[in-house]
Amino acid sequence: MQVQVAAMPSAFSLNNLCLWAGRIVIDAALPYMHSTEISYYNNICLIFKFKTMNKTFTHFVLCCLLMAIGSISAKAADRLLIVGEAVWGGWTIDNSVEMLNTTEQPDVWKAMVYLKANSDFKFLTTTDWGNLEYRAGDNTVTLASGVQGKLVSSAENVNDNKFQVSEAANYDIVCDLDKETITVTKSAYQDFELRFPALYLVGSATPGGWSLPQAAMLKQDTSNPVVYSGTVSLIAGEFKLCVNTQTGFGQSFFQVDPSDAGRMVFGGDDNKWQITEAGDYDISANVKDMTISVKKHDATGISLIATETGGAPEYFTLSGVKVSSPVSGVYVKRVNGKCTKVVVK
Repeated sequence: MQVQVAAMPSAFSLNNLCLWAGRIVIDAALPYMHSTEISYYNNICLIFKFKTMNKTFTHFVLCCLLMAIGSISAKAADRLLIVGEAVWGGWTIDNSVEMLNTTEQPDVWKAMVYLKANSDFKFLTTTDWGNLEYRAGDNTVTLASGVQGKLVSSAENVNDNKFQVSEAANYDIVCDLDKETITVTKSAYQDFELRFPALYLVGSATPGGWSLPQAAMLKQDTSNPVVYSGTVSLIAGEFKLCVNTQTGFGQSFFQVDPSDAGRMVFGGDDNKWQITEAGDYDISANVKDMTISVKKHDATGISLIATETGGAPEYFTLSGVKVSSPVSGVYVKRVNGKCTKVVVK
């Protein structure tokens, strides 16, 4: 008896590997089946039915499938990327929107991004087409703000229908792969079209070098989401800002304006920021103003604020990032050129 082994998956995520193993089991079972119906999609067995089968082999198949399902349930995907006409990068995977998760909730993925009205989008779990995706199911689904919808896995439904929203806006997108749900809610911030859940430093000056998966994150400011900031240990070298750690160098980067190191350009010539002295740096990038601040870290942060004259009070975080509407916390307050540390309750 000869058994044809299923093709290896092109992307070695845990999910793809388990599904591939499941197909091998089913292919091995074929000679023992009578009146069998098999349905495949992208080398993945989706549906199988049989009327009679060797009892011992049945137990073996079921045990293998249960092991595969248990492994898949540990973590549904290693990444989740948004593609489609609704997002800024369109159908270009390199410029897809990389959603964020946490170690506490590895199957819950979030992003605050701008979605175009009546335009398609879906979710990829790899950086290639034809692998596990999450889509709308049997029909195109228009999602209402704040109303939970159903995420449909391509392993369950071969129909490539997409999601849409009826109103163009910034949305908080939450995908729960464990519960297979999606919720899009209009964001409180609507002053500027948001594209990126985070920015990342990559380059010879950074801890991860030129490895995109090890790029250092600049987190999005929740009160002013056009600002991305963080403290990063740098060495002498160069860096630029990437928008996706899961794709490749075909993506668009934020790079230094050659005429002004305090300004950024998106795309264009491959110019980078230069670091001449190793140390911890406070970095803040504003994608609306296209400005960037790269300053040696100070424990108090007060030295990062220039003392200028002016009447209205201004507030800064302890790392020197200006905030327009401070919430509860400790800030540096500047009035008429005088800086004081204050607690906002």
